[in-house]
Amino acid sequence: MRLKTFICTLVMLFATLTLSAQNAIDKAVDEYSSIGKSTFTSAVERDPKTRKVLKVVKVLQPTDLTINKLRRAFLDEQENGQFSIMTNDEEETMTLTIENEKENRVYMMQYVNRRASFTDGKVTIIIRYKQ
Repeated sequence: MRLKTFICTLVMLFATLTLSAQNAIDKAVDEYSSIGKSTFTSAVERDPKTRKVLKVVKVLQPTDLTINKLRRAFLDEQENGQFSIMTNDEEETMTLTIENEKENRVYMMQYVNRRASFTDGKVTIIIRYKQ
């Protein structure tokens, strides 16, 4: 009985950790999109027969703002999925991929790195639902 309780606890803990990445980055994107100094686009792809959502793509591009909070959300959540940073001259790209039984999520952020001032960013979130 104790083993069953322990396994249930581990499963619930793992599910919570996976959702925290989604919540932290999604919360930061929601905050930036609502303050007005950004461009936010969302598109939904549906199955024409069943009308079920197959994929959601969200793109946020802040203007006249530094993107420190978004960058911090990515760095804080790097251990909850497959994380990578690619650097090219002044531009950096962060990618975080999270997979679970219901969906695959890809978070990508591109930005210009100017001496600890992170500007000209763009965040793309792709959520693909499993059938």
